[in-house]
Amino acid sequence: MRIDPNDPKTIVDDRREPLVGTLLKAKSTIVERLRSAGVIGVAQPEVDIAMAPRAGPPEAAWGMPYALLSFGIFVLVPFLASIIYYAFIASDQYVAEARFAVRSVAEERSDEKDDASVLSMSAMSQDGYIVTSFIHSTEILQRIGKTIDYRAMFSTNGADIFSRFEKDEAIEDFLRYWEDQVTTYIDGPSGIITLKTRTFSPGDSRQLATAIISESEKLINELSERARRDVIQRFAKEVERTTENYRQALSALNNFQNTTGFLTPEARATETGSLLAGLVAQKLELDTRLFVLKASNAESSPARQQLSLASQNLEGQIVKLREQLAGGKGEDGNIAGAINAFSALETDRRVAESLYESAQNNLETAQIEAARKSLYVVVFVPPTVPEESLYPHRWSSPFLILLALSVAWVTLALIWASVEDHRL
Repeated sequence: MRIDPNDPKTIVDDRREPLVGTLLKAKSTIVERLRSAGVIGVAQPEVDIAMAPRAGPPEAAWGMPYALLSFGIFVLVPFLASIIYYAFIASDQYVAEARFAVRSVAEERSDEKDDASVLSMSAMSQDGYIVTSFIHSTEILQRIGKTIDYRAMFSTNGADIFSRFEKDEAIEDFLRYWEDQVTTYIDGPSGIITLKTRTFSPGDSRQLATAIISESEKLINELSERARRDVIQRFAKEVERTTENYRQALSALNNFQNTTGFLTPEARATETGSLLAGLVAQKLELDTRLFVLKASNAESSPARQQLSLASQNLEGQIVKLREQLAGGKGEDGNIAGAINAFSALETDRRVAESLYESAQNNLETAQIEAARKSLYVVVFVPPTVPEESLYPHRWSSPFLILLALSVAWVTLALIWASVEDHRL
């Protein structure tokens, strides 16, 4: 084909042919690599490179150097840097370990019963989670900050720049750093809490673990005391209310007794009834003697007149006593009405007394139950001074970094190859 240098269309076609040949050759290379790696399962039609118009040889071999360059930059360089850091820069870190559990008297008693063991384990785990949540909160930082300078432990000059914490940073930033340096683990079935503290000094690790356990014990004591105080206050208020009701019932009963002038209406009724029976008997005797005088025709005798006056007097006393017992002067003026009023007051007193005794019993039971459920921390493995540095892992950490970076690089390379394949 003859090329006309003055024709623009002919010039564009002449530059397009080498470019198309290069792209087809690169596509063929990537497809072969993906097929060998198993990424592409379906066979792709081969491109006849010989038919491609004038493929340029210098541009066809750029893929392999680029892959090696990227592997060196993203994998080998960080791997070598990690070796230098862990071998010569990273500071030794010491771990102090302690084990403790949150227990109560109630749980110890329930442990003796097989059917209650599941419930007791659940309660112990719940209390354990409260303690671990407290250990990973800002509250414990504020509490232990009153006794030890925990920030100085992690910002010492002996620590390397990548591991230490700047002393002046915010407490929220320090809490995230604290999560890595202080770890806890709860064994579910037993409720045992394992605490590990990691600092740059063996003594600091032990001191920090001791301070954390001390504050955790104070927290448990505070929670136990608060629960005991809330329960006792609730029942104590009930005792105060029933005591006041009982006092008012007794006061009303005493006022009634002082007003009526007798201890109980029943005793007064018995006394009045006995007196009335005696008067009635005397009157019957006088009526009998008057009947005899009348039958003897001695109605005008002085003896009969005296007996008649005595009989009338007895009759008046009998009527008066009957009115006191159940007369028609209203319920407040006789003994029957007093008995009704006294019975109502006595019933109120007995009810108030029963409620007061019940409230007292409930208060005593609540005090015993609160004391029985009191929580306490049992430290059966106290923290000790570590003798050997466990962190950092100078041998395994660089190889783990190499493995992670290699996996990431291969993944990104496959993604890039797939994108290029779809673009062609």
